[in-house]
Amino acid sequence: MVKKSKKSKSKRVPLKKKYKIIKKVKEHKKKQAKEAKKLTLNGKKKVEKDPGIPNDWPFKEQELKALEARRARAIDELEQKKADRKERARKRKLGLQEDDDSSKVVVSDTKDFATVGKTRDTSDRAFYKDLVKVIEASDVLLEVLDARDPLGTRCIDIEKMVMKMGPDKHLVLLLNKIDLVPREL
Repeated sequence: MVKKSKKSKSKRVPLKKKYKIIKKVKEHKKKQAKEAKKLTLNGKKKVEKDPGIPNDWPFKEQELKALEARRARAIDELEQKKADRKERARKRKLGLQEDDDSSKVVVSDTKDFATVGKTRDTSDRAFYKDLVKVIEASDVLLEVLDARDPLGTRCIDIEKMVMKMGPDKHLVLLLNKIDLVPREL
């Protein structure tokens, strides 16, 4: 009596069989793609055209003129934006324009500091809103200044904002890196 081994049978496949399977799979996928292409060509839906304004529509001429004026205005605006963009790019290339004024945040002088001018970057707006919330929620604010250049690192706008919030807000100026300042006799 022959004993069977308890080991599982090898899963090795001869290369001839492997390549035959790959070839059949490739042919099958090619056939499916061909059939799908036939279906899309035959079953293609036509895009319906806009019939426009009916002839018996009252004030058709005025509506068409207004539509044409809107289109012309939109085209003019696009051309103006394109020209402005080219001009800014040319100035930037020449080094004449370093900062774009439209990206700066504008603060109003009213009690509501949450109003912000229009900015291009929404992250600036989100940062400003969070800053206002933090200032409103806090009693004491620490402003860390570099001891080598305290006036250059000081943010006067934030200090004014804190002072306008009310007398109960306290601002503490903290000098950092004092050991790097040279001794003057």
